[in-house]
Amino acid sequence: MHETFFSFELPTRILFGMGALGNLRLELDTHGWKSALIVTDSGVRNAGLLDLLTAQLEGVDYAAYDGILPNPTVPCIEGALPHAQGRDLLIAIGGGSVIDSAKAINAVKTHGGSVLDYEGNDALPGPCGPLIAIPTTAGTGSEVTFIAMVTVPERKQKLPLVSRYLAPTLAIVDPELTKTLPPSVTAYTGLDALTHAMETLVSISAQPISDLLALRAIKFIVEHLPRAVKDGSEMEARASLSYAALIAGIAFNNGWVGLAHAIAHSLGGLYDLPHGLCCALALPATMEFNVESQRAKYEQIARALGAASAEEGIARVRALMSTVGVPLRLRDVGVRESDLDRIAELALADGSVLFNPRQPSAEDLREVLQKIF
Repeated sequence: MHETFFSFELPTRILFGMGALGNLRLELDTHGWKSALIVTDSGVRNAGLLDLLTAQLEGVDYAAYDGILPNPTVPCIEGALPHAQGRDLLIAIGGGSVIDSAKAINAVKTHGGSVLDYEGNDALPGPCGPLIAIPTTAGTGSEVTFIAMVTVPERKQKLPLVSRYLAPTLAIVDPELTKTLPPSVTAYTGLDALTHAMETLVSISAQPISDLLALRAIKFIVEHLPRAVKDGSEMEARASLSYAALIAGIAFNNGWVGLAHAIAHSLGGLYDLPHGLCCALALPATMEFNVESQRAKYEQIARALGAASAEEGIARVRALMSTVGVPLRLRDVGVRESDLDRIAELALADGSVLFNPRQPSAEDLREVLQKIF
């Protein structure tokens, strides 16, 4: 350790626990926030979760915008801006798409322009206004990260906004808000968090704190995801997954992700598929591609999975996908073989590839995709 150097950032304050949402009003009063725009989607509203939030807002001037899509586009994000101007803060309640959208709204609300003005790394000139992030899934970790993904349909791409100024001011992580998630969404989001943890562990930017968090997240997800998928009311499993997604998000915010996410972003942009599903489809094959470049780390992953070797660990990931009802092949979710070259091209251009432990060629990537087709 005497030769180790690393940096670690977590600007977001976290409130975690069953019933944590009940602290919202105290936070508003403590900070003197008198007006808010709630950013959400129709699924959250229909599940009754928005009502749990607004019950604490008596006397607060608020509006709710529920136009966020599962893969949020620039128009659906910018549609919130007229409702956001002049308000003290934003409150995002939803999954990663909602929280990512709120980050982008906050950037434009604070600094002007349009969402795509802030595409790429460190394009924000300074801090944004206050944002409270309240996740209703256990997957993305967006409540603590510096990243917002935006879909541009005309380019059939998902593009990143990356800046430490995008990090929410406060994350309220209440596992009770996840108990209405259907089994498929529970599975997809849990496997998204697993991909965060595994890719962070083998990233070229991995560091001791991110390693600790990633390994802990892997153990929690493998143990508790099948239980939560089988019985959504099993709150010990739900709480464990919320915690795992949170710490996996903290880990990847500092260690970054890799090739599976590059492929997932490409699939999501082309086919409008759920992000966690795309991550899961890509994960085992990219582990096989990377394994010789980071064998010691993959053996750590295997031990966290209860396996004896790196290869057995990869097999355990495929078995977990099958257990929770997630398909293993691209063709099973409607991907066309004729699009594999385009998927490879988009993935190679994705910034996540830069942190992958083994740099792929176009031919390498085409082979990985063909393997999972």
